[in-house]
Amino acid sequence: MTIPSFADIVYVDPTYVYVALIFIAGGVILMWLMVKSSDEYSVEETEENAEDFAGEAKESHGPVTIWLWVVYIGLITWAIAYLIQHIAEF
Repeated sequence: MTIPSFADIVYVDPTYVYVALIFIAGGVILMWLMVKSSDEYSVEETEENAEDFAGEAKESHGPVTIWLWVVYIGLITWAIAYLIQHIAEF
């Protein structure tokens, strides 16, 4: 009796492997952009535009970071693709 190898037991469609790799690569790129975007503005610049509310909450505003632009573009792309795919339901 021979012991079957892992390749004999499990078959994975290459399409799913590519999709998973794309998702992983996208996640890594988004994390890199999150970390990188925090380097653009110093703590002092952030504090200049901050408002303190009763010492409990702090609001700060400033320019839109690259990471946020990428997220906006991704959400808009997904919304358009979803609309195209499900146009018959509307």
